[in-house]
Amino acid sequence: MSMDYAEICGITEQEMTDVFMPEIDALAEEQDMSRSECLFKLKKEYDGYHFHQKVEGVYNPYSLLCAFADREFDAYWFETGTPTFLVERLKKLQFDPRRFTDNTIFATKSELKDYRDDNPDVIPLLYQTGYLTISEYDAAKSAYTLGFPNEEVKYGLLKSLFPVYAGN
Repeated sequence: MSMDYAEICGITEQEMTDVFMPEIDALAEEQDMSRSECLFKLKKEYDGYHFHQKVEGVYNPYSLLCAFADREFDAYWFETGTPTFLVERLKKLQFDPRRFTDNTIFATKSELKDYRDDNPDVIPLLYQTGYLTISEYDAAKSAYTLGFPNEEVKYGLLKSLFPVYAGN
């Protein structure tokens, strides 16, 4: 959560457009999109990780590179592991999944840094594992509002939560 290192775990938009324009154009062509449509879709799907309130978001490098390699959009992040333990923990803690989409997840910096396994608050773990990111910051309260970083994570997690919460 240091401003100096907030971009180290991802790819900035500038880095992406400076380095990967041939891959962006190939993806756009394969998907029958214009370059601007492709950039918009890449941003919507794979951008949005914020590790400090004053620094731009970064793209998920794994998902971005997979999309370029396959020349298609997919939920690559969830290929790295299913969030079964998180889903079970959310259910055990009776976490209301509607909070993921109604802007009611708040935390302070110290709370976000407390991701101990025995912490009864699951929010720091969700932030540290990339399921949530900083969406707003209230300087007067020194508090963050958290939300999904992008569509890939949003729909992947909600899809994982649905069977557990809905049952048969």
